[in-house]
Amino acid sequence: MAKPSQPDQEIPPLWQYVSIAEYQLPTTPVEHTVKQEFSSIWRQFWPKPKPAPAAPLKTKDELRTMSTAQIEWIAPAPNWQPMAAALDDALVEWLDNEQPPQARVFVIAPPHGGHSDILTTWAKNHDWRIVSPPSPEQILARDLSWLDEQLRDPSPWVLPSLERCYLRHARGFELVRHLLDQSSLLGHSIIGCDSWAWAFLRKVWRGPEPPALALQGLDQQGLARWFQGFITDRFVFRQADSGAYVLPPPADIAEDSSSSIKISDFLRILAAHSRGIPGIAHAIWRTSLRTTPDETFSDTAANEDHTNHRTTIWVAPWNQIKQPTATAELLRKHAFLLHTLLLHNSLTHTTLALLLPLAASSPEAALACLEEAGLVIRHAEEWRISPAGYPIVRQFLNDDGYLIDVF
Repeated sequence: MAKPSQPDQEIPPLWQYVSIAEYQLPTTPVEHTVKQEFSSIWRQFWPKPKPAPAAPLKTKDELRTMSTAQIEWIAPAPNWQPMAAALDDALVEWLDNEQPPQARVFVIAPPHGGHSDILTTWAKNHDWRIVSPPSPEQILARDLSWLDEQLRDPSPWVLPSLERCYLRHARGFELVRHLLDQSSLLGHSIIGCDSWAWAFLRKVWRGPEPPALALQGLDQQGLARWFQGFITDRFVFRQADSGAYVLPPPADIAEDSSSSIKISDFLRILAAHSRGIPGIAHAIWRTSLRTTPDETFSDTAANEDHTNHRTTIWVAPWNQIKQPTATAELLRKHAFLLHTLLLHNSLTHTTLALLLPLAASSPEAALACLEEAGLVIRHAEEWRISPAGYPIVRQFLNDDGYLIDVF
């Protein structure tokens, strides 16, 4: 029986900033964990094929991956404005106080959490000065003129990417230490930092713990609200093998249904697997979308009245989502390189080579292997851990005893 509606119950905001101590991870579905463990035991002791499951509603052969244009329409790039508005809500008292107890606020986010884009958007909204990071050459030369330039301008400022102000190198810390020591003297400021870099910097900088906020990750309901916001009621999203609704169906379908609506657990698994990180969940969501060969839809058609006909977007079952082909041997062989990328969020090939041990100072072959496995991606000449690869890499580094972030 459906629960009675609660019109007086306030819906929490989709995006909200919390202290790092208040940050919560989505829970992993118990049945998904049990299935994974049982599958592992089955493969170890009973290698024979399991009985064939019931025939799927839509087979892989009946579906096709969406074109780039279709994906950009159904699941476009994130709009950073709502997240910037959430930061406004979190900072309202701090912004109103001309002399707050702390002149600086840190915003920490995991890889693919969007902190740099969000803070850049926020700074433009408020006409605050955006501070560009020093170059790798300035960092290694311990060139403090970059910091001197910031001291000369008393206006409020935002540094979107603190992780670009240091390098894990013998000569790579002096500049960032000076910045962190003096940032409280530089007027109102907001400093963004990747969570892995922040975990590392807290080891090498012994200053007092500053106030820090994090954008709360998304659980199953949050992902549904976010993905639903990209589309119109013309579309329904159903899991290909079972027909269960992945996103809540439009109200008229739910009301007209003679039986209970079957809801997929896809988003619950996605939220747990992505650790609630928006960029990772969004990237995997895009790869899961399917359509039939004869189904066509266009931007202009979406503006027409289609209350009597809705297009079904099929979502591949979780076990059919392509995952990186990462073996333990591959991860162990290149663990230091992967960890170095995470500590800096992204690096050019040239800078990465400077930070690796001498025996691995030519990373071309390693990066090629990791790219082929789906663990790293390259964008604008910089390498970083891929959204699909991040959960696997993080788990491996955690199990192997490397310093990791708190998210």
